[in-house]
Amino acid sequence: MGNLIWHDLARFVSISASIYAVWSAFFGLFFRKFFWDFVGGIVRDPGGIQPAPGAAVFISLIVKAPVIQVFTMIIGAFLVVVEYPLPQFRALAIHRSFIFRIVLLLFQSFLTILYYQIIAKIPSSFDNAVNSGDLLFFPSTIHKHPEGHVEYEIRLCPALQKKPQLPSSDFHAADSTPKVQRLDPFNPPYNPNLFVGYLRNEEQEEEYVVMMNKYSVVRGHFLLVTKEFKSQTLPLVPDDLVQTYALLTAAYKARQNMFAFYNCGDLSGASQPHKHIQFITVDDDDGPPIEALARAVTLEAPDKPFSLTSLPYANHVYRFPQRLSSMPRDKIEHVLAAAFLSLLDLAISTIRHAPDYPAGKPSYNVIITLEHLHVLPRREENFVLQETGDNLNVNALGYAGMLLVKSERELEAVKSEGVGKILRGVGLESVHDLQVAGTSLEPGDVGTHL
Repeated sequence: MGNLIWHDLARFVSISASIYAVWSAFFGLFFRKFFWDFVGGIVRDPGGIQPAPGAAVFISLIVKAPVIQVFTMIIGAFLVVVEYPLPQFRALAIHRSFIFRIVLLLFQSFLTILYYQIIAKIPSSFDNAVNSGDLLFFPSTIHKHPEGHVEYEIRLCPALQKKPQLPSSDFHAADSTPKVQRLDPFNPPYNPNLFVGYLRNEEQEEEYVVMMNKYSVVRGHFLLVTKEFKSQTLPLVPDDLVQTYALLTAAYKARQNMFAFYNCGDLSGASQPHKHIQFITVDDDDGPPIEALARAVTLEAPDKPFSLTSLPYANHVYRFPQRLSSMPRDKIEHVLAAAFLSLLDLAISTIRHAPDYPAGKPSYNVIITLEHLHVLPRREENFVLQETGDNLNVNALGYAGMLLVKSERELEAVKSEGVGKILRGVGLESVHDLQVAGTSLEPGDVGTHL
């Protein structure tokens, strides 16, 4: 009886390992990386880690053509049908052969350690960076603050008062001065404890670097950075959007609730002039607080932008079609690019309706979840709290419903002032009803028929 139990346990372990191998190989098709490319590699500036010549065969079989990933999927699927087993395999000798299955499992394990998935590496990368002292993690507490139809999260982090004061970024100088780029913390050589990996789109020849955020308030906060310098004042391009959505999908498959945000322009709350998209996890299964309000909207025209009209500031939202992540890559790219361009047009139109908008390039925040895309135009980087006189910096997280304060005094001032008033103060008045007609109807009296 004991042998039977152990035999079944081993079979279940084998099936679980094989299913995970198939899953990992699937995402390895999109995030192609030879795990051991650092062995014998050379760190160059610029260029980062350059694999050793001996790794060329693995680069060809993993990065250039995902042969190993496909082979891993085949072996994993075969092991599942043998172990389960399918009726056709019950009478075969391979189903009864321990040696055959052990050899296949060992071979499967060998193949899966040749590549890795970015999302799977984030937790260990975060812990290693914290332990090495290269990543500064600031503990915090979350205070729920219901206001209007949103339950905001105000994160209190007194330790941020000790955060090193960073020089302010000059986005316009970064656009035109190569010298500024050389001082860029996102340029190689990368800190090995913050570096996670590369992402590359072979078709567009776009390459990205994934790295941990050096100053983190939320565990696992990481960045998707363009490998070549591009300005944070530039809009997101299709490949930025596709890579971002692919990472969110991978996180969802790994049972992590994650969303992405992008601060565009010098009034958006961005801290670095090098183009980067940020990712953080949330404990709530519903995502960031603003998602509950967006999800409650009933759409009359599902393929058109809408606005959360109960909010006191300009906001533009697009709902993605269901099962977008399972669509072909070119379809995903088309949906994401079209959605972003439509919202960006509305944001620029909103800015044009503001006669006293500051001179210069427009600024806005972008929030990306698996269900929605949000674009919010900005006119100020900071809000001056009346009670304390302090400048409260607001970036895309604020519009996601997650504000950050450094003291109890600031916390009480934010509650007293009102989150909606703060976000309106650094944002713009909504003119969405003049821009789009007949796209949404919010529950009850929350919104108006546009």
